[in-house]
Amino acid sequence: MTLKRTWSAVRRPLAITGLVSAALLMLAACASNDAEPQQQTQQAAAQQAESQSSETAAVAQSGAEQSQRSDSTRGAIGTVRSTTPAQEQEQAQADQAAQAEQQAAAEQQGAQPEQQDDGMGGMEPGMSVAIIEEAAYGDLSPRLQLLRDSGYPVYVSDDGYVISLGTPDLSLGSHRISVVIEGPVGLVEFPAISVTATPESAPDQVQEAIARFSRFPDGVRGFHVTSIDFTRSGRWSLILHIPSEQGFDDIGLAVDIPDDTSAPSVGDAAPASASRTLLDVPNIADLSTGETPDPGLYLISVADALEADKPFVVVFASPGFCTNAFCGPQAEVLSEVREQHGDAANYIHIDLYENPEQVRLGEEPIETPILEEWGLHTDEWTFVVNADGVVVARFEAFAPFDEVEAALATLLEG
Repeated sequence: MTLKRTWSAVRRPLAITGLVSAALLMLAACASNDAEPQQQTQQAAAQQAESQSSETAAVAQSGAEQSQRSDSTRGAIGTVRSTTPAQEQEQAQADQAAQAEQQAAAEQQGAQPEQQDDGMGGMEPGMSVAIIEEAAYGDLSPRLQLLRDSGYPVYVSDDGYVISLGTPDLSLGSHRISVVIEGPVGLVEFPAISVTATPESAPDQVQEAIARFSRFPDGVRGFHVTSIDFTRSGRWSLILHIPSEQGFDDIGLAVDIPDDTSAPSVGDAAPASASRTLLDVPNIADLSTGETPDPGLYLISVADALEADKPFVVVFASPGFCTNAFCGPQAEVLSEVREQHGDAANYIHIDLYENPEQVRLGEEPIETPILEEWGLHTDEWTFVVNADGVVVARFEAFAPFDEVEAALATLLEG
């Protein structure tokens, strides 16, 4: 079709050119017999004919080339160059030589070859990840400032990630780690992500762990949780390998690990706090900011539970004022655990405020002094204590039913 259109376009100017040439010759014959003008006219006609002949040949060649290109690319997407087997072999040899030259240059510069991904984004030899410090308070949004006011560190990366650490009370030994990860498009909810933990003083001591996503009962919020064994105090790097469209986004957090925790750690004795019970107040509303407190959580004080020769679970939370990313329905979880195990243990809820009923009415809150007795500086805590009064599990920030219940079940099963 293209070739026909090309030659049709050629025939029309050829006919016009023939008429013009004949007219010129007739005019020349009718004019003066002077040889020189006639010769000039003949030369002009000859030049014009030669020019038209060249143009015709060029158009024909162009049409043929266009037809050939059309044939060579038929059925393909994009432009395809036809090559012979010999040309292909020659190109492959050239590509191999260029690749060998690049690899030799990289080795000469001490560069590591590209590592294969393990599918979870863990660290490989030669990988380098930038470690970010906790964000300055003034650089945070009001929402994140409120989270920081509750004691939770917040990290902000250059590529749009906001990571909040729900378990800042760390020390030597094995600790539960929870993080809320917000990416450029919202909450990161991948079922599992890989975490690399490395002490700054011993970068060769690398731990790999899997943080699994846990959703809050509200169905909206959630966090990733794992366990890390901190073998030495000092600065550590926690590197989160977050799946992304490019493969993985590696976000490193700088975390300081002291020798001991502020709150009781696993193996520590639980403080014998004189927490209030239903016998100490005229109304259950004086014990909890929750709308419908469970009376079964206010039957015994911590001090009496330590004398009861029975395991117990104690929760520190303010149900009526649970607004940040790490605050969940912890008192309700404790009620579920009580329903599961009944009289096998005691269950205690301690509100963060001494005057919960007044706080609900808008009055100034009065923080309970028991928080200082236990060294608690963030909003929500759960401790599982054995019959000897020793902490066997602790959960900073919200802990879902399956975590708390499993810890108590393990204790009860001996």
